[in-house]
Amino acid sequence: MGIKRYALSLFLLLAPMPLANASCTDKTCVDVFTDQNQLVITAQKGAAKPTPKATKKPVVRPVAKPVAKPVIKKPVVKKPIVKKVSVPKPSTASLSDKLIKLLPSGDINFQPATESVVNIPTYFWTQTPERFQAVVPILDVIVYVNLYSTLTWSFGDGAEQTTLLRGGPFPNPAVTHAYKTKGEKRVSLKVTWQGTWTVNGVTSPIVGNLITQSISRNLQVVSAPTLFIN
Repeated sequence: MGIKRYALSLFLLLAPMPLANASCTDKTCVDVFTDQNQLVITAQKGAAKPTPKATKKPVVRPVAKPVAKPVIKKPVVKKPIVKKVSVPKPSTASLSDKLIKLLPSGDINFQPATESVVNIPTYFWTQTPERFQAVVPILDVIVYVNLYSTLTWSFGDGAEQTTLLRGGPFPNPAVTHAYKTKGEKRVSLKVTWQGTWTVNGVTSPIVGNLITQSISRNLQVVSAPTLFIN
């Protein structure tokens, strides 16, 4: 069976918006939360103060004295009027960017690898790591994201097990299950991610719904052959 890959989206929003659980410096406020199975990182930079305009001084023109001799006026050639066109400055009201980080690929493994036997424990494990860490530079700060995973196994016959352990092949007993009936079973694994984020040495929990991955694989369970001994 193929292994599915799931993406964890880190959305970096650099737009004015209220930050409910933000960590702020002198220049930037940052917040991290989950929304629609994605990790969202928001940052808001403080607005610069407007620069006061310089006040123009009144121009004092000298008064011409009367001249006794007649004044012959020379023709005045008027220069063309050139209007100054103001070029608008680049807008800094809204900037946005998106950074996508791939979560580690989840998988399901079991032993025996081909067919399990009724009433004999089957050993399960996954290579999904316990933790996922990311370092995200945004504006003038660095955000450290630290997630850890919880595993929920569904064995295809109604039985479930939730654990932090990865399990393993024989003789690791962390995740095992004995089937009571034969047939094809649909084994599912749900990986749930949650954690914290840190900026400028301050650590806060990531609020919102948890981020989840779902993986499944078929398992064939057979009956053990009957052996008669005299």
